[in-house]
Amino acid sequence: MTTCFLHPNTHLSPQGCTFTSLCYNVHAMVTKQQLGIVVITLGLLAVFGTIAVDFIGAGKWGGFGPLQRIGIGLGIVTIAVGFILVRLGNRPA
Repeated sequence: MTTCFLHPNTHLSPQGCTFTSLCYNVHAMVTKQQLGIVVITLGLLAVFGTIAVDFIGAGKWGGFGPLQRIGIGLGIVTIAVGFILVRLGNRPA
């Protein structure tokens, strides 16, 4: 189903909207829930990636440095934002 917000000088053709209309496919939209799942996944990758780098021993020094703490903190904030988006449901993002 294609929905068009048509300009007064626009007509709906068999190929879709023409001229200066805004066309979108309702079935192909990303919802806030889907976006939230992607954001949570990226946040988890950031947190686990930061921890994995420390366990692998990349670099000369051991322990968590300030940049690793910042990375884990940003990952946790990203996960929280993802959960908020998931709770917003199936509305278009």
